[in-house]
Amino acid sequence: MAILVMIAIAGCNTPPAPIPETSSSPPTEPGTDPESADTLPTNEVILQTVYDQVESLDLCNGFYQPEAAQAESRVYRVGDRALVELVCANAAYQSVYAYVAYQPDGSWQPLSLDVFYPDETGQFVRASEGTVGGLATFDPEQALLTVFSKARGIGDCGSLADYRWSGGELELETFRYQECSDSPEENLVEPANYPQIYP
Repeated sequence: MAILVMIAIAGCNTPPAPIPETSSSPPTEPGTDPESADTLPTNEVILQTVYDQVESLDLCNGFYQPEAAQAESRVYRVGDRALVELVCANAAYQSVYAYVAYQPDGSWQPLSLDVFYPDETGQFVRASEGTVGGLATFDPEQALLTVFSKARGIGDCGSLADYRWSGGELELETFRYQECSDSPEENLVEPANYPQIYP
């Protein structure tokens, strides 16, 4: 997975257009309990706390673009806790993300995401990564993070993973993986239909 991220970063020629909705004025997320959410600082304060530590703690594994982080990072409030989605960098066709759990007492910790990748024998090996490359979406009502990681720009292969936010960690629920084909146009498979590797 780290190799795919490095290839994606290296292939980045022009930065993508900025996402219209930024972290500077985030809306209240669906599923938020307004009373318990009040125990947390504002989204801007939470994000600044993370930005201040990115480089010293190497939260982005060396893939840090401050402009991308400040324009596109998000805070998702669920109950009295928050999940910080730190956009570390933008590549040619996807982004690099790191995730942080922010607690009511002001403490926070980087999160890891479990992934699978095939080894040289074709067997799938489980690993834990501090960053993930892909296209991420978070559903606050279901507390579900979905990451589609493209192995190449056309998006015909790669992985699709679902993680459940428990308030303290991102627990892997499903992981799908599609090998790249020499004839992508003939074998285009929707990510939701990739072969399921886990569970």
